[in-house]
Amino acid sequence: MTKKPNESPMDTFLKSVAKDMYEKLGDNLAHTAVVFPNKRAGLFFNQWLARLSDKPVWTPTYLTISDLFRSLSDTAVGDSIGLVCSLHEAFCEKTGSDETLDSFYFWGEMLLSDFDDLDKNMVDADRLFANLSDLRKFIDDHSYLTEEQVEALQLFFQNFSMEKETELKQRFATLWDSLGSIYHAFRDSLRRRGLAYEGMLYREVVEQLNPDMLPYEHY
Repeated sequence: MTKKPNESPMDTFLKSVAKDMYEKLGDNLAHTAVVFPNKRAGLFFNQWLARLSDKPVWTPTYLTISDLFRSLSDTAVGDSIGLVCSLHEAFCEKTGSDETLDSFYFWGEMLLSDFDDLDKNMVDADRLFANLSDLRKFIDDHSYLTEEQVEALQLFFQNFSMEKETELKQRFATLWDSLGSIYHAFRDSLRRRGLAYEGMLYREVVEQLNPDMLPYEHY
């Protein structure tokens, strides 16, 4: 297919997909769902699809990835502020910390993002956190370093002490050791309230998916 000068790479791609789908499925696409990363792509795809036939085409259903997964679950995705607040509760419970929500919030958002990525990639959480704990023990052992290497690291980190447990280092150590229990407690807390973060919902949909129950014949 030759690309016309006024066609963007995305236009060309959508045109190719529309042509392929039309050739395979014909003009009755009522039982077909097309999944896009966002809604905007569906508008352009529909235009290309309409140009492929000289008669009316029964267009497919257009869904975003998020729409698709949410339609397959009764669980609601919580708002970001509420999710971080719930994560803070799980963190304090599992670490014994009395850290305020204000001081926790910034890196609570990062931790939530990590949990989201973990679930969207279907990572075995328990194995991952076990590996992180092993990595921390390896990092804490400096016996394999020469004096010159220790000195170089100290110059690089400035205030970092190789021998002394700094408050920041201890805080990270506590968090690493507790990540698994925080992750499970957080998810359990959300599940009891019928809530989830997006990755959690995606993972549970995939784990419980029965393809025979999907509402469309083609995706």
